[in-house]
Amino acid sequence: MLMVTQQDKIISLKKRQAQLAARQQELDARVRQAERKIVTRKKIIIGTAVLAHVARHPAFAETLKDILQAAVMRDDDRLAIADLLLPQAAAASGAADKAAE
Repeated sequence: MLMVTQQDKIISLKKRQAQLAARQQELDARVRQAERKIVTRKKIIIGTAVLAHVARHPAFAETLKDILQAAVMRDDDRLAIADLLLPQAAAASGAADKAAE
């Protein structure tokens, strides 16, 4: 009969502990990924709603421009939303120019 020593029990428990820690890390990563997906979806929905509101209420475009001017700092980001950062008259003129083409 094989006799299990205290040291063997400790080794076995440490191995199990490492397995459980790895499993917990995996589950934590899945939770973080799911949370990121939810946040991204919210941002898309909110952005779509805001852009639709701008289209229906041109006066809101100026408010949105002010918000974006204050909040968006990275050059790449500002370039991506350049049409929203233009003064409303210039933006409307640009839209009219595109429609005429």
